[in-house]
Amino acid sequence: MSIYLDNSATTRPCDSAVEAMMHAMREDFYNPSALYAAAMGPEKMMKSCREKILRSVHAKGGSRVVFLSGGTEADNLAILGQQKKCRGQKVFYSAGEHPAVKEACQAMEEAEAVAIPYTREGLVDVQALEQMLDERTALICIMQVNNETGTIQPLQEIGQLIRRLCPKAHFHVDGVQGYLRVPFDMQAVGADSYALSGHKIHGPKGIGALVMGPGVQLHPRQVGGGQENTIRSGTENTVGIAGLSAAIDAFPKEHTMQQVKMHLYEGLKEIIPGLSVNGPAPDAAYAAPHILNVSLPPVRSETMLHALEGKKIYVGIGSACSSHKQKVSPVLRAMHVDQAAAESALRFSFCPENTIEEMNAVLEAVKGQYALLSRFQRR
Repeated sequence: MSIYLDNSATTRPCDSAVEAMMHAMREDFYNPSALYAAAMGPEKMMKSCREKILRSVHAKGGSRVVFLSGGTEADNLAILGQQKKCRGQKVFYSAGEHPAVKEACQAMEEAEAVAIPYTREGLVDVQALEQMLDERTALICIMQVNNETGTIQPLQEIGQLIRRLCPKAHFHVDGVQGYLRVPFDMQAVGADSYALSGHKIHGPKGIGALVMGPGVQLHPRQVGGGQENTIRSGTENTVGIAGLSAAIDAFPKEHTMQQVKMHLYEGLKEIIPGLSVNGPAPDAAYAAPHILNVSLPPVRSETMLHALEGKKIYVGIGSACSSHKQKVSPVLRAMHVDQAAAESALRFSFCPENTIEEMNAVLEAVKGQYALLSRFQRR
């Protein structure tokens, strides 16, 4: 039996999501833009999903939900959909943002893209940001939860800064790693837009959403038939939306991910004397319950990853979207993690189905593999 601990990369679709998708393919396969009565089924399902998303993030009245292909497209639309507004202005993103945000900001034409520094714990340096914001600020992009370290960003504090120093600026939150796993209140934070993805919460791949606050105007990145109120043309992915809707319903409000994470962490500390945490202390208030990033020197990340893979234990070493492209995570570099620790960093990411019994099996495997591999230190 395998143990899957790479849930920040993707999650196994839950049974109810799979069943909802099968129903959408076999029974409610109609185009929701069609005029006959049978097409009302998919249309009602999409409306219901929009409403539950708005409730789940405590969006203001008048907010809208646009369905897209996933978190990357949602972030791209929120950012690149404002190119005209941002010309000649400043666009800010945190130093540890996902490439979907960072590269979109850097691609803005005639705008000055500026990275906000991180602290050693992976938090946005709020004091530095306060000095950076001014009347030329048009857009600020901050992720809710860092996908590599699990750091929960101080969004409410940042929102207060924005309202005080640049109230006309757009505040975008990438919620892909936080949605449903960490509470979020769009009104309290003061966010203007929020991105989420289905396959991070036991829904299918290929479906995501962007929540747009009242009054937010974005220039479409995709034109055609005018679906999604002209914001995102193309026949809606009703199968994916059905799966997303079911996954939202099925995600438990109460879970044991924090306990599971702490059990693994405490066990790893006993096994590996030189263990260090990348990000906040695992029991800190701003540490997400589903992500633990630790360094296991002198064993390199990929070496331990494949050693555990041989035991059918699957873990991560950073952003799944860029892990094939670079040896050291830019997130860890932004946190000033030293080279040796960065090269030995592993990310364990959990879901509500993970158990203490699984963690005991993981600890036994890590203990054996670490004892073997730590003898072979690269010179």
